[in-house]
Amino acid sequence: MSISKHRLKLLLWLILSLVFGGIVYAVVAGVAALAAYFQQGADPAQALNIVPNKPPDLYVKLVWKPDDPDTGREMEPLTRRLIEGAYLRAWLQWNISHLRGQPYGLRTYFVGPTLDNVSETVRRVANDGWHMTQVDTEHTLTLHFYSADGSIASFTDENINIVQILEDEAGIQRLHEMTATYDVVMFLEDGNWRVRAWERRQARLLPNRLDPPHTDPLPGMVYAEGNRLMHDGKPFTVAGVNYYPADAPWSEFWTNYDAATVETDLLRIEDLGLNTLRIFIPFETFGGPTVDPLMRARLRDFLDRAEAHGLKVIVTLFDFRNDYAPLLWPHADRHLDAIVEPLSRHPAILAWDIKNEPDLDYEGTDPAIVNGWLTHVARRLRRLDPHHLITIGWAHAENADQLLDMVDVVSFHFYEDPATLPDAYAALHQRTTKPILLTEFGLSTWNSAFFPNGHTEAEQAAYIADVLRGVYASDMSGFLVWTLYDFEHVPRSVFGWQPWRRFPQAHMGILHSDGTPKPAAALVRPDAALDAPAPTPWARFFKPFWRSVYVVVVVGLFLLWRGARWWKRRRQRRMGL
Repeated sequence: MSISKHRLKLLLWLILSLVFGGIVYAVVAGVAALAAYFQQGADPAQALNIVPNKPPDLYVKLVWKPDDPDTGREMEPLTRRLIEGAYLRAWLQWNISHLRGQPYGLRTYFVGPTLDNVSETVRRVANDGWHMTQVDTEHTLTLHFYSADGSIASFTDENINIVQILEDEAGIQRLHEMTATYDVVMFLEDGNWRVRAWERRQARLLPNRLDPPHTDPLPGMVYAEGNRLMHDGKPFTVAGVNYYPADAPWSEFWTNYDAATVETDLLRIEDLGLNTLRIFIPFETFGGPTVDPLMRARLRDFLDRAEAHGLKVIVTLFDFRNDYAPLLWPHADRHLDAIVEPLSRHPAILAWDIKNEPDLDYEGTDPAIVNGWLTHVARRLRRLDPHHLITIGWAHAENADQLLDMVDVVSFHFYEDPATLPDAYAALHQRTTKPILLTEFGLSTWNSAFFPNGHTEAEQAAYIADVLRGVYASDMSGFLVWTLYDFEHVPRSVFGWQPWRRFPQAHMGILHSDGTPKPAAALVRPDAALDAPAPTPWARFFKPFWRSVYVVVVVGLFLLWRGARWWKRRRQRRMGL
């Protein structure tokens, strides 16, 4: 019995020893793995489950210029990344504090007198009755000093791009953009880099006018001279069309890009006697702030093919981008950096169209914010591409006089009575001496048996002829009709499910979806006679909708007649007649 107890004790001690040994082994192995992980350059914040200084969706640009020759010691790449993250987050926290109207979280990123000064600026703006939205979009740093113990860094931040929006109870009172330069000292304390000194050396408000493009245009590029467009020293009149493939409209064009289809379509555009087409770059489809290289390659391929056919292209940016929140403006900048700069010398591009119909966004966003965003984008566009023209595709002629100093070419859309076009153009022409383009107009040929107000192909031809007469009678710089093709389908994500919205958009083309021409196709050629007589007034009563009305009326009268006869016979039977 005693032997059994002794063996049991030995067994228990053995089990406890094995468990203890396993725990010790696991701890040692874990520490060793963690040490090896850090030695491989892992992010300490990730290893220790610390919230990173720089949010992953922060797309503010930060670049380093070459360090000063004598900085004390060379800065390690990891330290440089940590300083970048902490510094950008310090700016973000300052911006968030202004949004909240009180200092918020600033102690995490600022220390000493700088913390007091930054907090005071937030309080002062709020106490003066203002609500300020501030966003920084770009930083350029030059390192001056890095201490031997790796705890102090001094640098200059040049040409910081800052947007400030001031509003009170009456709404937005001021929106301006500036560049500034700061001298900065950061300390490493408790494992975190914080701003210890922060002194602004200079600030300059940016003017609300666009720097002109280079006076010496690159070979083959279209440029503006007074109120005319020029190409190779000769006047250039735009005769063009808005373009999507027939089977892949809107964002489907780029996700289903097919070079053979593009070649066929460019040949058709060329055969129509046109010289320009307008395309659209959906912001999200192209990757937003992190542009998909495949989409960019497809855009370049399209431009190369257009150039081979002698066609110019107006590239419309930020399609379906309707969020103008100032904190997201850096997203737009990074999108431009990735698309515009690599194509800044491409000869096929006639102009960059910043946004399609931004005035339609006034209903959901303060017009001052929309126009401020357009101004910001125009400035960056010109910095990235000093060669090509810039325009904005306004939905209505009466809005096209906005931001005249921020574009090289004024453009507008027109879907109204052609008789009103001369007056609309004259009113706009009085307010600018720049070239003016009509970049969208057209008429749908959708005719439904169940919805009124449909149009025939003859009516479309007459409408386009009337508009073109107005264009040619003016000194307008040209036109682009909407659109090349009827579409086999229209994405519900664009126009919803309502048939009275979707189907008219599917039949705006001057060609059927199979490529066969409608009568209007012969009219867009620059030398066309424009002899498209308007249909007779009574022709409308032979459209499918009215034929449906006639059928309903006839059937209704027939049923009424049959019902009357039945009622008459019933009464006669009751009366015994």
